[in-house]
Amino acid sequence: MTTDGPPTTDWKAVNSLGPKAAILDLLEAARQDLLAQLSLTGNRRAALPVSADVNTEFTNGMHGLKVRVETHDEPLQVWLPEAAVRVAAVSVGISPLVLLSYALVQWGEPLGPWWQPKRVGHAQLPNQTTMEYYARLHRITRSSSAVEEMLEAGHDVVVVGDHGCGKSALVANVVEHRLGQGDGVVWLNLSDPADGPASIVLALLQQPGSRTGEYLVVLENLHANLPVRNELFDCLERLRSDFGLSLQVLATSWKSAADILRKGEPTRALIPVLAEGRQLVSQLLIDSDIEEQSWPRIRDLAREDAHIALTAIELSESLGRVPTESDLEEYYTRAVTGAGQQEALYRLACLGMLELQMAVREAGHLREPLQQLRDAGLVFQIDGAYQIGSRRRAWLVMNRARNQWDADRRWRRPERIVWLHLQRGGDRLMKATLSRLDSLISPDEARRDSLYLVTTWDTLTRLGRSLNQRSAQDPTWDDNLGAAVFAASALHQLNHDEAWRAIAEWVRARWHYQKPGCVLPEPVGAVTADFADFEEIRSSMAQEDTLLGAEPHLAGMTAGELDADRMYRNWVLGLLLGFEGSAPARFRKQDRIDHLVEVAARAQEADGNFYPARVPWVTARVVLGLCQANLRVDHPVVRDACNWLLRHVADGGPFDNWWRSGTGTWNRDEATTAMCLSALIRAGFPMRQQMLTAHARLMGREQEWTTVGREIDLSQVLEANLLCTETAAGARDHLQTLLQRVLSAIKTPVLLPTAPEERLRIPFVAAQLADIVWRVVQMESLKLYGEVLNHERADPVEPATQPALPEAAVPPAGVPLSSRQLHAWRRGIEQIEGTIREQIAKRDGTVQTPAVQEKLRELLEYRAELTALTNELDSNVSIDVLDRVDALGKRICGTAWPDLPWPEPPSEPRR
Repeated sequence: MTTDGPPTTDWKAVNSLGPKAAILDLLEAARQDLLAQLSLTGNRRAALPVSADVNTEFTNGMHGLKVRVETHDEPLQVWLPEAAVRVAAVSVGISPLVLLSYALVQWGEPLGPWWQPKRVGHAQLPNQTTMEYYARLHRITRSSSAVEEMLEAGHDVVVVGDHGCGKSALVANVVEHRLGQGDGVVWLNLSDPADGPASIVLALLQQPGSRTGEYLVVLENLHANLPVRNELFDCLERLRSDFGLSLQVLATSWKSAADILRKGEPTRALIPVLAEGRQLVSQLLIDSDIEEQSWPRIRDLAREDAHIALTAIELSESLGRVPTESDLEEYYTRAVTGAGQQEALYRLACLGMLELQMAVREAGHLREPLQQLRDAGLVFQIDGAYQIGSRRRAWLVMNRARNQWDADRRWRRPERIVWLHLQRGGDRLMKATLSRLDSLISPDEARRDSLYLVTTWDTLTRLGRSLNQRSAQDPTWDDNLGAAVFAASALHQLNHDEAWRAIAEWVRARWHYQKPGCVLPEPVGAVTADFADFEEIRSSMAQEDTLLGAEPHLAGMTAGELDADRMYRNWVLGLLLGFEGSAPARFRKQDRIDHLVEVAARAQEADGNFYPARVPWVTARVVLGLCQANLRVDHPVVRDACNWLLRHVADGGPFDNWWRSGTGTWNRDEATTAMCLSALIRAGFPMRQQMLTAHARLMGREQEWTTVGREIDLSQVLEANLLCTETAAGARDHLQTLLQRVLSAIKTPVLLPTAPEERLRIPFVAAQLADIVWRVVQMESLKLYGEVLNHERADPVEPATQPALPEAAVPPAGVPLSSRQLHAWRRGIEQIEGTIREQIAKRDGTVQTPAVQEKLRELLEYRAELTALTNELDSNVSIDVLDRVDALGKRICGTAWPDLPWPEPPSEPRR
């Protein structure tokens, strides 16, 4: 791994020139720096030899360096353009050799003019302390012998097995042997998503050629980054065929990942060898001084985790007895002092449950406590990252932290700790981890379904690139405010903030709203082009009026009475609120948001709507904008608008079991209903019967909102359904359909005359998709992380010393409940029932792990128990029933369970 810091000092000659150096001077300095780096291998040729023939050339209108790399046949000419040299010289960790590695893995294709570097992981052997630990752990077993035999026969091998079975120790033993006989070794730990083809090439450029001409490439934790496997194998094949290198692969992985690899191309076949933890544990026990009658207790503690077994054996010697699980928990958390160290170790344990690591550069405020924990031997620092060890050890630490440590632990939810880590880690870490979780339900089970999450994420990334290219051509989107704002929203969510900034410059110059007393946003100069849409909306409303005939519209407004400009500028108000409220942090202007909120307060009608009352989607758009500006239903403008949306038609509102568009075929009833539901839920409005009714009706009209050309409707319905149900159940097929339609529309634009919102279709749906996919990935990932991380946790055991109530304090017959008390207990039962319902809904999605199924069965049993207790709850009830309701409430609701009023028996009060 590389670490953060100033730009690499390996560009000494380049950096001495200054930023305004002439092109030829810059390239000559870069040539010197590259040659200086290549000389570091000493007198021996590098494993991947580069000739001293590095020259400045002018090709295809560009200056650059041409580097000759020796191959099996003709030398490979590698082109380093001047622009790439300038970027590399000021980038963290991008040395001349890293830049050359980037170019080499293009296999002769030049780096593009817009090339941007990404971090390249350094393929380094574990440090000496780690190798010594692996030597203590390793034993000769049937598995280790089979690996040696397969390698001797010339095969590529993948060692597969459970967590803690000693895969890495086995590999380290092979590496020590190969190094001893003069072979070269390249070791990649793919838990770092930056490790890839360039890492292999960089290692071969840096190390001298082996004395034997043989090289072993270690791909540790291959399951951790399945998306990069094809690039890795392509690179290895090219190194063998083009450069004549004799390479063997020794990988480690989960068994389920090996199943996936076996389905690949024959040329990439890895011979699997199963490493069983019980074999290694048995050998460790045989070699120990532990009495044989104590071996079963060690095995029970270890659960086939050799690392735990080794610790238990060593603890036995110091304790004079076999340690307990509590002893292990205490040992792995020994010397932890203060909240900082507790938080650091707990976070690392949460990541360790999924074999994730915390890079040193990402540790932030935890770096000092992590260094202290490392010095105490409680965490390890390997290849620039902190890690805790095996999953079993991580679980023991988590269990100790949850049950023993005090303090207000804001970091208690392990799945959220993992999710935050992935968000901070960037696209490569997110994609690598999603692929692992998507294809591997657990360390040892293969998923039957396709790579759903990672495919969705990858498609969304491609969508972001397409939007970025389109926006670069014209950030005004043909002077269309709606299209530009929705495109900007998608671009920000997909990490194209510079494209957002370009759009913002235009938007902020085209609309003003800062004047004192401003009632609605005002265009600068001519109104933006999408105002023409609102003239078409008036025509659509007139057609609707004609169809209604003598019956007036529900809102009592005809198309002829509509002020199109006022309607348009209310809609613009909602757009601008959302645009400014969701701006990237470095471009956020709070004064603009404040001005817009003030405008909204002035523009709102007395009954809460935003003009016109006939068109509820305008009010919904403003509410959504206010929500993006971080306002919720406790704000009077949001509250009044939400109350109006839910007001029935008979009472002067727009609700009639759902919401009608009021604009005919423009923004149909399905889209309007979805939009209103989303606005209400995002505003934090509690779910009411009207909303449930509207949602049910909306979902019953699937044939309408899935029609080709109605992608806006489909995207809005998907969003509303996610918000209403808090589950991704049923979203998969529709989401994939929507993604493919939008990508196709971007690639081959075709105007659909049947879709009146055509000019908005692609950017609007892209913005919706970015939000929907993010929510789906988060929901599914959190659910899966939660099940993987929590399903082993034992329920807390009540202290054995807890005193039992004297028999006299528990009357054998029922005790009376006052009406107030009975009402409180019935409210409690409703709370339990609602929590159970929510927990079932959150697990009723696309991921159905065994742990999920087990939890669902448990929740259904609780629901049945609750039903029985509900039937027994009356004004005269036994204390036993109340005890059982109270216990169930604490189990299901946790800290949210209230203290309920208990009846007093005739003698002394119970509480």
